[in-house]
Amino acid sequence: MSAVINSRPTSSASANSIGEEAKPALLHKIEGHVARVNDVVLLSKEEGVWTASDDRSVRLYLKRDNGQFWPSIHKIMPVAPTCLYYSEETSRLFVGLLNGHVYEYHVADDYNSMSDPEARRWTIHAGPISGLGIALNAELVFSCSKDKSVVWHCSETGIKRGAFHCDSSCTAMVIDLPFVFIGDHGGNVVVLRLSGDSAQMVSKLSAHTGPVSSLAWNRMKEILYSGSHDNLVIMWDIGGKRGEAYELNGHSSKITSLVVAPGAARLFSADDAGKLVCWDMSAHRLETPGWKTSDNCEVCDAPFFWNLTAMWQRKVVGQRQHHCRTCGKAVCGACCSNWTVFPRMGYELPVRICSVCHQKMEENPQQFE
Repeated sequence: MSAVINSRPTSSASANSIGEEAKPALLHKIEGHVARVNDVVLLSKEEGVWTASDDRSVRLYLKRDNGQFWPSIHKIMPVAPTCLYYSEETSRLFVGLLNGHVYEYHVADDYNSMSDPEARRWTIHAGPISGLGIALNAELVFSCSKDKSVVWHCSETGIKRGAFHCDSSCTAMVIDLPFVFIGDHGGNVVVLRLSGDSAQMVSKLSAHTGPVSSLAWNRMKEILYSGSHDNLVIMWDIGGKRGEAYELNGHSSKITSLVVAPGAARLFSADDAGKLVCWDMSAHRLETPGWKTSDNCEVCDAPFFWNLTAMWQRKVVGQRQHHCRTCGKAVCGACCSNWTVFPRMGYELPVRICSVCHQKMEENPQQFE
């Protein structure tokens, strides 16, 4: 019989790691789209929001005097827009399309109109655009696509400056020059360093078991967050230079979006089922252990099903391999029948633990709060 312990998660004696003391409150609901919304960009200087939808529309909603949001700009694109990037410093809007094209528009100061026709059009990629960004200091516009390429152009002249080809389809991108972080369909995060017009791969962060769907970057603390179809959010401590990574396990379906609020020490993650989680990033966390490999269970020594020699010698049936989420040991099903939440390690939902860790938690529960 399985057991569930620590059923009420707590990252410390008084706070919860998913920010239950500061639950988000619904302020507004914007309706009007007749198809899936692919991207949303909030304005920081005005109460407004850009949206891109499968109905081929790009819209800017502004809050009116009556407290309602109404479209101030409504543009129909040739094909469905897949992502947006808006530079409030330069009032430029970049729209990535399903056919691999990128459109640039200049937005009026009063937010009531934008350039028509477009200020510039790039025919860059052979697949849908999955990420856009601009580096103002370097005057570069970046785009990545499901055609496995990352391309950057001069933002003033439109001339192509460089490109990099990944091993898998690009699915997300964040920029903080000289670094560019690319999420791909294979579950990796590729770290590029730009030098002049060329890019060199510095590292490949591999921990997800599904495609990376969203990336967020905390420039102040140099922490990268990646969300994936494997339902996990992973926190990569890039600035610490020690290769530490922390799992945040609070979703039961694939992650669709990540947004970081550095000043409030909060990370927001949303999933495909409509669940929004607010993570308290000031909570003390423990690094997620790596999964160990073994031919036998590291608790009871039972052979796993590929260890044919031990199965024959002992005349036993091989077991399926599992892993304890708190120590990383490779164990059989009988030795990891216990489940627990462990918020300090990012496990807000019950996960498997081995019988050894289960016993430690029962004997010293205060050490695992």
